[in-house]
Amino acid sequence: MIVKALHPSIDGNPRSNLTAKANAGQANIVVQNVSDFSVDDPIIIGTPGQELTEIKKISSISGKTITLSANLDNTHPENTRITYIKYDQVKFYKSDSEDGTYTEAETKDIAIDEPHTLYSSPSSYYFKIAYYNSITAELSGYSVAVSSSGFERYSLIKLQDALFKKFRDEKEQFLERDEITTWIGEIKDDMVNKIIDNNEKYFNASVDLDVNSDGEADLSDDFRKFQKISVLYNGITAIRASKIELENVDDATQTFSESAPYYYFNSYKIGIRPKGIVGTTKVRVVHEYQPADLENDSDLLPKPIRFYTKVVMDGLMVRACEKAGKDSRADRYERKYVNGVDDMIEEVNNLVLNENRGVEDDDITIY
Repeated sequence: MIVKALHPSIDGNPRSNLTAKANAGQANIVVQNVSDFSVDDPIIIGTPGQELTEIKKISSISGKTITLSANLDNTHPENTRITYIKYDQVKFYKSDSEDGTYTEAETKDIAIDEPHTLYSSPSSYYFKIAYYNSITAELSGYSVAVSSSGFERYSLIKLQDALFKKFRDEKEQFLERDEITTWIGEIKDDMVNKIIDNNEKYFNASVDLDVNSDGEADLSDDFRKFQKISVLYNGITAIRASKIELENVDDATQTFSESAPYYYFNSYKIGIRPKGIVGTTKVRVVHEYQPADLENDSDLLPKPIRFYTKVVMDGLMVRACEKAGKDSRADRYERKYVNGVDDMIEEVNNLVLNENRGVEDDDITIY
């Protein structure tokens, strides 16, 4: 089996351009600006996925001259793009089962001159990947698991491949995987927002948070809007809490009781009064969450959007056609996308209404 790891996203990363030709075998490159680069940063010289592109680390900076930690392998013309990349390696992990223990199988330098970094395994396993910075030892989060049978059709890489095929750009000469990833995120967010507009409790989660000595806890990264707050002073019994404004939390005239707790928001933290006991007290937050963006090859569209990949593809074709200047074709796909989202909303609402009668995911039409 060949496991393909997509390059980590560089959207929005610091970038510059060469102001003079850089020859193979030299370590110094001259760029337009260096203000956003630092010593030990990995940088891409060239365009990801294109021949001769390479990753090097910055050894020193003087004026607008960057000295690399190793000589260039290839010659790069003036105006070649230079881009910061957070990670320069990818780690492959394997396990005998999807929920088993994953052990590192191999670490490879990112093959930035190819569409993917490849890992070959002779046996049947489940795999995860993580990106790694060999200088700082920083490790990214892990991808979702993918089996040796391949990627799900609603995974990031399958959606990208499907768009390349549908747009007839199989050689990846016009569209770029990074921009498709961005488009998928935008479409996912739009479809999620449309679902929430019609049923605000669809993307709900409940989490118990441990409070610190200030009676506060960090909200989860996917937090969007709260639905219900309870406090578990003994770690077991939940008591519904009422809201108090932040400016009244430390008001000396306020009296707080565990039988009628209060909660407040302080930036991206939630706090309670009384504060409770560290290690015992928990605050239960029922909240609306934002499904995570797809970043790795094996990352999957969230439910129920994964059951509407045809609608997602229509949205992707809108953006691809707009990029190509095919406005009339983009308009046709826009109408299909809008109608598809409307149909999705109707079906999703019916699913919610029927959940208590045992409706399963398999009952939804899968395109």
